[in-house]
Amino acid sequence: MQRAGEKVRKRPRTKFLKRHFLVSDHHDFIGRVYGLSIVGLNFDSYTEVEKYPDCKYALDTYYWVRSLVQRIESLNLVGNMLWPDPYPESFERFPISGYDWLRVSTDVFLVRYVSVVDCALLLVNEIFCAGLKQRDCTFRKLKKHGIPGALSNHLQNMLNEQESWRFERNSRVHHGEEREFTDDDMSFRMASNLGMVGHDRYGRKLNADRSFKEGLVGLQRDFNHSTRLLLRQLNPLYDMLWDEFEAHLGPLMAAATHGFNAGAHHAQ
Repeated sequence: MQRAGEKVRKRPRTKFLKRHFLVSDHHDFIGRVYGLSIVGLNFDSYTEVEKYPDCKYALDTYYWVRSLVQRIESLNLVGNMLWPDPYPESFERFPISGYDWLRVSTDVFLVRYVSVVDCALLLVNEIFCAGLKQRDCTFRKLKKHGIPGALSNHLQNMLNEQESWRFERNSRVHHGEEREFTDDDMSFRMASNLGMVGHDRYGRKLNADRSFKEGLVGLQRDFNHSTRLLLRQLNPLYDMLWDEFEAHLGPLMAAATHGFNAGAHHAQ
Protein backbone atom coordinates (compact mmCIF):
# COMPACT_ATOMS: atom_id res chain seq x y z
CA MET A 1 0.00 0.00 0.00
CA GLN A 2 1.28 3.46 -0.88
CA ARG A 3 2.22 5.54 2.14
CA ALA A 4 0.59 8.90 2.79
CA GLY A 5 2.45 11.65 0.97
CA GLU A 6 4.52 9.20 -1.08
CA LYS A 7 4.80 10.12 -4.74
CA VAL A 8 3.60 7.66 -7.34
CA ARG A 9 6.66 5.94 -8.76
CA LYS A 10 7.72 6.56 -12.31
CA ARG A 11 7.34 3.30 -14.15
CA PRO A 12 10.17 1.71 -16.20
CA ARG A 13 10.17 1.92 -19.98
CA THR A 14 7.96 -0.34 -22.06
CA LYS A 15 9.29 0.53 -25.52
CA PHE A 16 11.03 -2.53 -26.93
CA LEU A 17 14.78 -2.39 -27.46
CA LYS A 18 16.40 -3.05 -30.81
CA ARG A 19 17.04 -6.77 -30.98
CA HIS A 20 20.52 -8.25 -31.28
CA PHE A 21 20.71 -11.33 -33.51
CA LEU A 22 23.49 -13.88 -33.07
CA VAL A 23 25.52 -15.00 -36.08
CA SER A 24 27.00 -18.30 -35.01
CA ASP A 25 29.10 -19.55 -37.93
CA HIS A 26 30.92 -16.52 -39.35
CA HIS A 27 34.42 -17.48 -38.16
CA ASP A 28 36.66 -19.16 -40.74
CA PHE A 29 37.61 -21.90 -38.29
CA ILE A 30 34.02 -23.11 -38.33
CA GLY A 31 34.01 -23.16 -42.12
CA ARG A 32 37.29 -25.06 -42.09
CA VAL A 33 35.95 -27.79 -39.79
CA TYR A 34 32.64 -27.99 -41.63
CA GLY A 35 34.51 -28.40 -44.89
CA LEU A 36 36.55 -31.29 -43.52
CA SER A 37 33.42 -33.04 -42.27
CA ILE A 38 32.62 -34.10 -45.84
CA VAL A 39 35.08 -36.94 -45.30
CA GLY A 40 32.31 -38.61 -43.32
CA LEU A 41 30.55 -39.46 -46.57
CA ASN A 42 33.16 -42.16 -47.10
CA PHE A 43 32.00 -44.17 -44.10
CA ASP A 44 28.90 -46.09 -43.13
CA SER A 45 29.65 -46.30 -39.41
CA TYR A 46 31.74 -44.70 -36.71
CA THR A 47 33.55 -48.00 -36.28
CA GLU A 48 34.98 -47.55 -39.75
CA VAL A 49 35.96 -43.94 -38.99
CA GLU A 50 37.95 -45.04 -35.94
CA LYS A 51 40.38 -46.89 -38.21
CA TYR A 52 41.68 -43.58 -39.59
CA PRO A 53 43.05 -41.20 -36.91
CA ASP A 54 42.96 -38.08 -39.09
CA CYS A 55 39.36 -38.65 -40.16
CA LYS A 56 38.33 -39.46 -36.60
CA TYR A 57 39.92 -36.30 -35.24
CA ALA A 58 38.31 -34.12 -37.91
CA LEU A 59 34.84 -35.64 -37.47
CA ASP A 60 34.96 -35.64 -33.67
CA THR A 61 35.96 -31.97 -33.76
CA TYR A 62 33.14 -31.27 -36.21
CA TYR A 63 30.66 -32.87 -33.81
CA TRP A 64 31.57 -30.50 -30.97
CA VAL A 65 31.90 -27.44 -33.20
CA ARG A 66 28.41 -28.13 -34.53
CA SER A 67 27.09 -28.59 -30.98
CA LEU A 68 28.52 -25.23 -29.96
CA VAL A 69 27.18 -23.48 -33.06
CA GLN A 70 23.71 -24.95 -32.57
CA ARG A 71 23.67 -23.91 -28.93
CA ILE A 72 24.56 -20.34 -29.90
CA GLU A 73 21.88 -20.35 -32.60
CA SER A 74 19.33 -21.52 -30.06
CA LEU A 75 19.72 -18.20 -28.28
CA ASN A 76 17.95 -16.63 -31.26
CA LEU A 77 14.94 -18.75 -30.27
CA VAL A 78 15.09 -17.04 -26.90
CA GLY A 79 15.12 -13.75 -28.78
CA ASN A 80 11.91 -14.78 -30.53
CA MET A 81 10.31 -15.20 -27.11
CA LEU A 82 11.53 -11.81 -25.90
CA TRP A 83 10.53 -9.94 -29.07
CA PRO A 84 7.17 -11.62 -29.85
CA ASP A 85 5.99 -10.80 -33.35
CA PRO A 86 3.13 -10.33 -33.68
CA TYR A 87 2.68 -9.05 -30.17
CA PRO A 88 -0.20 -10.91 -28.47
CA GLU A 89 -3.32 -8.78 -28.17
CA SER A 90 -4.41 -10.89 -25.23
CA PHE A 91 -3.14 -13.86 -23.25
CA GLU A 92 -6.65 -15.13 -22.61
CA ARG A 93 -6.32 -17.83 -25.28
CA PHE A 94 -2.70 -18.62 -24.47
CA PRO A 95 -1.93 -21.77 -22.48
CA ILE A 96 0.10 -19.61 -20.05
CA SER A 97 -0.19 -16.07 -18.71
CA GLY A 98 2.07 -13.15 -19.57
CA TYR A 99 3.74 -13.47 -16.17
CA ASP A 100 4.48 -17.15 -16.76
CA TRP A 101 5.72 -16.34 -20.26
CA LEU A 102 8.42 -14.21 -18.65
CA ARG A 103 9.30 -16.96 -16.17
CA VAL A 104 9.68 -19.58 -18.91
CA SER A 105 11.62 -17.18 -21.13
CA THR A 106 14.03 -16.48 -18.28
CA ASP A 107 14.56 -20.21 -17.70
CA VAL A 108 15.28 -20.87 -21.37
CA PHE A 109 17.64 -17.91 -21.64
CA LEU A 110 19.66 -18.79 -18.53
CA VAL A 111 19.98 -22.50 -19.27
CA ARG A 112 21.01 -22.02 -22.89
CA TYR A 113 23.24 -19.01 -22.35
CA VAL A 114 25.22 -20.58 -19.50
CA SER A 115 25.60 -23.86 -21.41
CA VAL A 116 27.43 -22.12 -24.28
CA VAL A 117 30.61 -22.05 -22.20
CA ASP A 118 30.01 -25.67 -21.20
CA CYS A 119 29.86 -26.58 -24.90
CA ALA A 120 33.03 -24.56 -25.51
CA LEU A 121 34.81 -26.58 -22.81
CA LEU A 122 33.81 -29.80 -24.54
CA LEU A 123 35.25 -28.49 -27.81
CA VAL A 124 38.51 -27.60 -26.05
CA ASN A 125 38.57 -31.10 -24.58
CA GLU A 126 38.30 -32.60 -28.06
CA ILE A 127 40.82 -30.39 -29.85
CA PHE A 128 43.46 -30.80 -27.15
CA CYS A 129 42.76 -34.55 -26.85
CA ALA A 130 42.34 -34.23 -23.09
CA GLY A 131 40.22 -37.38 -22.99
CA LEU A 132 37.80 -36.15 -20.33
CA LYS A 133 34.34 -37.68 -20.20
CA GLN A 134 31.54 -35.23 -20.89
CA ARG A 135 30.30 -35.10 -17.31
CA ASP A 136 33.87 -34.57 -16.07
CA CYS A 137 34.79 -31.86 -18.57
CA THR A 138 35.28 -28.83 -16.33
CA PHE A 139 37.55 -25.84 -16.61
CA ARG A 140 39.54 -26.98 -13.58
CA LYS A 141 40.25 -30.40 -15.10
CA LEU A 142 41.15 -28.94 -18.49
CA LYS A 143 43.57 -26.56 -16.81
CA LYS A 144 45.08 -29.48 -14.92
CA HIS A 145 45.51 -31.29 -18.24
CA GLY A 146 47.81 -28.50 -19.35
CA ILE A 147 46.01 -26.29 -21.88
CA PRO A 148 48.00 -23.16 -22.85
CA GLY A 149 47.99 -20.25 -20.42
CA ALA A 150 46.41 -17.81 -22.87
CA LEU A 151 43.53 -20.19 -23.52
CA SER A 152 43.15 -20.90 -19.82
CA ASN A 153 42.95 -17.18 -19.06
CA HIS A 154 40.41 -16.61 -21.81
CA LEU A 155 38.16 -19.43 -20.61
CA GLN A 156 38.42 -18.11 -17.06
CA ASN A 157 37.32 -14.68 -18.26
CA MET A 158 34.34 -16.21 -20.06
CA LEU A 159 33.35 -18.02 -16.89
CA ASN A 160 33.80 -14.88 -14.80
CA GLU A 161 31.62 -12.82 -17.13
CA GLN A 162 28.72 -15.25 -16.85
CA GLU A 163 29.12 -15.96 -13.14
CA SER A 164 26.00 -14.03 -12.11
CA TRP A 165 23.92 -15.77 -14.79
CA ARG A 166 25.23 -19.17 -13.75
CA PHE A 167 24.35 -18.36 -10.14
CA GLU A 168 20.81 -17.34 -11.10
CA ARG A 169 20.47 -20.43 -13.31
CA ASN A 170 21.43 -22.68 -10.41
CA SER A 171 19.16 -20.82 -8.01
CA ARG A 172 16.18 -21.15 -10.34
CA VAL A 173 16.77 -24.72 -11.51
CA HIS A 174 17.95 -26.27 -8.25
CA HIS A 175 16.45 -24.05 -5.54
CA GLY A 176 13.18 -22.91 -7.10
CA GLU A 177 13.96 -19.20 -6.75
CA GLU A 178 12.36 -16.65 -9.11
CA ARG A 179 13.43 -13.21 -10.29
CA GLU A 180 11.15 -10.18 -10.07
CA PHE A 181 10.16 -8.53 -13.34
CA THR A 182 8.61 -5.34 -11.96
CA ASP A 183 8.80 -3.22 -8.79
CA ASP A 184 5.59 -4.88 -7.59
CA ASP A 185 5.72 -8.44 -8.84
CA MET A 186 3.03 -9.74 -6.49
CA SER A 187 0.46 -7.40 -7.99
CA PHE A 188 1.63 -8.19 -11.51
CA ARG A 189 1.38 -11.91 -10.88
CA MET A 190 -2.12 -11.65 -9.45
CA ALA A 191 -3.31 -9.37 -12.26
CA SER A 192 -1.80 -11.60 -14.94
CA ASN A 193 -2.70 -15.02 -13.50
CA LEU A 194 -5.93 -14.25 -11.67
CA GLY A 195 -7.28 -11.20 -13.47
CA MET A 196 -7.17 -9.07 -10.33
CA VAL A 197 -8.17 -5.43 -10.80
CA GLY A 198 -7.51 -2.39 -8.65
CA HIS A 199 -4.24 -0.69 -7.73
CA ASP A 200 -0.75 -1.89 -6.88
CA ARG A 201 1.23 -1.14 -3.72
CA TYR A 202 2.22 2.27 -5.09
CA GLY A 203 -1.31 3.33 -5.90
CA ARG A 204 -1.01 2.77 -9.64
CA LYS A 205 -3.84 1.20 -11.56
CA LEU A 206 -3.09 -2.44 -12.29
CA ASN A 207 -2.14 -3.02 -15.91
CA ALA A 208 -0.94 -6.57 -16.60
CA ASP A 209 -0.02 -5.76 -20.20
CA ARG A 210 2.19 -2.84 -19.21
CA SER A 211 3.87 -4.92 -16.50
CA PHE A 212 4.45 -7.66 -19.05
CA LYS A 213 6.16 -5.17 -21.37
CA GLU A 214 8.29 -3.87 -18.49
CA GLY A 215 9.42 -7.40 -17.77
CA LEU A 216 10.14 -8.10 -21.43
CA VAL A 217 12.25 -4.96 -21.82
CA GLY A 218 14.28 -5.92 -18.76
CA LEU A 219 14.96 -9.34 -20.24
CA GLN A 220 15.72 -7.80 -23.63
CA ARG A 221 18.36 -5.63 -22.00
CA ASP A 222 19.99 -8.64 -20.34
CA PHE A 223 19.81 -10.62 -23.58
CA ASN A 224 21.39 -7.94 -25.76
CA HIS A 225 24.21 -7.19 -23.34
CA SER A 226 25.08 -10.84 -22.73
CA THR A 227 24.92 -12.04 -26.33
CA ARG A 228 27.03 -9.15 -27.65
CA LEU A 229 29.67 -9.94 -25.05
CA LEU A 230 29.50 -13.63 -25.89
CA LEU A 231 30.24 -13.10 -29.57
CA ARG A 232 33.23 -10.89 -28.72
CA GLN A 233 34.57 -13.70 -26.54
CA LEU A 234 34.10 -16.47 -29.11
CA ASN A 235 36.27 -15.05 -31.89
CA PRO A 236 39.53 -15.11 -29.85
CA LEU A 237 38.60 -18.57 -28.62
CA TYR A 238 38.22 -19.86 -32.18
CA ASP A 239 41.58 -18.30 -33.13
CA MET A 240 43.37 -20.19 -30.36
CA LEU A 241 41.60 -23.47 -31.05
CA TRP A 242 42.29 -23.25 -34.78
CA ASP A 243 46.04 -23.18 -34.25
CA GLU A 244 45.95 -26.27 -32.06
CA PHE A 245 43.56 -28.04 -34.40
CA GLU A 246 45.87 -27.61 -37.39
CA ALA A 247 48.95 -28.52 -35.36
CA HIS A 248 47.36 -31.81 -34.35
CA LEU A 249 45.61 -32.63 -37.62
CA GLY A 250 48.57 -31.89 -39.91
CA PRO A 251 50.80 -34.80 -38.84
CA LEU A 252 47.84 -37.18 -38.87
CA MET A 253 47.01 -36.24 -42.44
CA ALA A 254 50.65 -36.43 -43.51
CA ALA A 255 50.88 -39.98 -42.20
CA ALA A 256 47.61 -41.11 -43.79
CA THR A 257 47.65 -43.30 -46.88
CA HIS A 258 43.91 -43.82 -47.42
CA GLY A 259 43.42 -40.82 -49.74
CA PHE A 260 40.19 -39.65 -48.12
CA ASN A 261 41.67 -36.29 -47.18
CA ALA A 262 42.83 -35.22 -50.63
CA GLY A 263 42.61 -31.46 -51.01
CA ALA A 264 41.82 -30.98 -47.32
CA HIS A 265 45.05 -29.22 -46.35
CA HIS A 266 44.59 -25.80 -44.82
CA ALA A 267 45.77 -22.94 -46.98
CA GLN A 268 48.00 -20.67 -44.90
